[in-house]
Amino acid sequence: MSEPVPFQWQEESLGRFGDGISRPLPKAKTRQYCVLVYPSGARPITWITRAESRDHAVKYAQARWPGAVVEAA
Repeated sequence: MSEPVPFQWQEESLGRFGDGISRPLPKAKTRQYCVLVYPSGARPITWITRAESRDHAVKYAQARWPGAVVEAA
């Protein structure tokens, strides 16, 4: 059953996930960071995560929400 039924649709892959892509590698030295995510067409999200640096936290948020505006708080 490879073709979608007429009332269904295929969604494109929304994000990339995994160690080093959307979260730190295991046993990495991390701190807690707050990141503001502004997805298009949705309410802003305050995401609190652990990351190696502020730049890594922003990179992880961009991997989880591609196309969203991301800024470190």
